[in-house]
Amino acid sequence: MKKKIEIWADSFHEGNWCCDNISHVAGELGCDVRISFDNGFQPHYTISSQGNQIDLLVFGSYRSWEPIPDKIDEILNWGKPDFIAYDPDERKVLFAVEETAATPTGNQAMQRCERQYGSARFRIPYWYLISEFGVHKDGGVRRDSIWPTIAAIKLSVYRQTPCMVLHYSDIDNPEDYNSGSGVALLFKSLFGILDNYVNERDCLTGLKGDLTAQYKMMLEFLGSQWENIIDFLPGESKIHDPRTSEALAGIATHEGGDLSALEGFLVWPLIPQVDARIRRAWVGKKLIKFDPLCERLENDINQGLAYYLSDNAGSGRPQSSSQVKGWVAEQKALFAKEKRLDPPAVFTMKLEDFPDTGNGGDRRHLTTAKNIVYLYDSWNAFVESVWNAYPRLKKHIQKQEVDQPVFVYVSNTIKKGRLFGDPFTGQLAAFSTAFGKFDHPPRKVVAYYPHQVHTQAILKGKIHSNKGITLMTELTDLVIFNAGVAVDLKNRRVM
Repeated sequence: MKKKIEIWADSFHEGNWCCDNISHVAGELGCDVRISFDNGFQPHYTISSQGNQIDLLVFGSYRSWEPIPDKIDEILNWGKPDFIAYDPDERKVLFAVEETAATPTGNQAMQRCERQYGSARFRIPYWYLISEFGVHKDGGVRRDSIWPTIAAIKLSVYRQTPCMVLHYSDIDNPEDYNSGSGVALLFKSLFGILDNYVNERDCLTGLKGDLTAQYKMMLEFLGSQWENIIDFLPGESKIHDPRTSEALAGIATHEGGDLSALEGFLVWPLIPQVDARIRRAWVGKKLIKFDPLCERLENDINQGLAYYLSDNAGSGRPQSSSQVKGWVAEQKALFAKEKRLDPPAVFTMKLEDFPDTGNGGDRRHLTTAKNIVYLYDSWNAFVESVWNAYPRLKKHIQKQEVDQPVFVYVSNTIKKGRLFGDPFTGQLAAFSTAFGKFDHPPRKVVAYYPHQVHTQAILKGKIHSNKGITLMTELTDLVIFNAGVAVDLKNRRVM
């Protein structure tokens, strides 16, 4: 058998790196590997063994080629993985991979999670390769976030497709690709998929054992890191149960996975189900910058209507007054593009709303509440708080006869268009998945952007087109913008 596989990549460097590593695995297994260049520049790898041949042809820099295959293009609309394997004859995507050398601190680790979601959405096996340890700008060593791993585990179950997070490096060798097992495990799996494909087997045949080991590593990472980030983890004991990784691998490969082994795992409970010692520690925090809805969110914690996950939340980086003033002016101009709303919404944001840090240097806080994640048991309780903060929305946002729990995501970004870029789209993708969008029963998802205006998403009934809006349209039930303007993107409704 002979198969031609195109490796579409963000750059020729990424495509070559993929093929070099696959070829290395193939060579160690006794395959013959040859490299040539089509048209004098396009890398062409030929892997041969026992009468079978895989031709890997690199297409570097996605948008440099015309036409882009439809199957590739639809993935790119959800974010751009570093490389994708594609069979042009069968019009089939075999896998997608994101690898990053970015330091996994702060928001960095989540800034690519929309690609994780996009690949899972199309049931494409996906790997996210990231350094477990990175050197922060202060010189200290930081460890990766738990949220890409939690989102990957939940997407694996929801889409019944491998969605993996693999780590390289170690604490003594941060950001070192040659430390840790992630790189080797990744390319062993990718070669296994290609070998299955050329032999006309299901692409995941025989991979259950390897994926069980990879899920086990993900669970071990989660078990060793979650207490550094959050106060509790639902079903934490299942991390240490070997049936958990076996169930995940069985579900992802369609080789039989015991769903009962995952019952309650990573499903965020309603408030009465949380340990009383944890509940007693929940206290609403003082805002850094006043905001009417964030004030209600924090107050609802005191009222026992919502909860947060950690006291480790920090404030964002203050910005110069001149920058904030310019961004406010841009938002004001964008707000003015929309026709008059009913009831009227008034743009009142101004530079003076953003507190000076008091540390000299003329810098101002953008952060409202330090928390950016709130979990409500009740949509109806959340709606009461929205009405209190923005009375104009009482006409448009209604309570439900059958109540639902809610996840509320807050982003304090203010720069024009920034809400649709990194890391905010990745945050929304990872958090929506992690906090119950696809649970049974699901949580409703609300995104709140106190400093951004709605016309960037929808104007005169037309939804703009970019990866952030695509993701926001699919994942959110409601988006609330500055001045209390709410948008239901699925139904193109501005409130």
